[in-house]
Amino acid sequence: MDKDILWDELKFEIGTIEGLIDKSKNVLLGSGNQEGEILFIGDSNDLYVDERLKVNASSAGEFLIRLCDIVDITPDEYYITNLTKSNYKYRELMEKEQEILREYLDMQIALINPKLIIAMGEDVAEIILERKINFLKERGKVQEWKGNIKVLITYDADFAKKSRDNGGKKSKVALDFWNDLKIAKESISGE
Repeated sequence: MDKDILWDELKFEIGTIEGLIDKSKNVLLGSGNQEGEILFIGDSNDLYVDERLKVNASSAGEFLIRLCDIVDITPDEYYITNLTKSNYKYRELMEKEQEILREYLDMQIALINPKLIIAMGEDVAEIILERKINFLKERGKVQEWKGNIKVLITYDADFAKKSRDNGGKKSKVALDFWNDLKIAKESISGE
């Protein structure tokens, strides 16, 4: 089956989840290259505003894209998505909705088939890895996952941006986040 048809079906299915999506808005599965080697997954609704990497000024998405540019992760190398494809946080949803979205995320991962998933935030990492994690020990380390895909756990982009805004250029969280992106670049370049 054609990948475009599968993407359209996935978008339709997510758009039918009762009470999750604002019917006045289009469903946005993510933004960037659907065949990128890196898949960023977050739980923030301000990572993108359209499918072509358009972001709002001063948003977590703008911060993420700027740092990617600095570490030479080019737009054709990545795709950005969030867990809920909506304005909700994953924790705010009913368990049934979470399970459905998890299945759809698995389908989205299969369609993209990235070399590396960057799980932005502890909650995202636990959903991807399907286990409790020790964030401080596992952050910044590339781990083997399913189907020859690797996972890198890092901070939530919004949290890293706020830390940078509040702590300046020497913010530990923002520096760690930037270093994690350099690890990601090395990981896909080294293969």
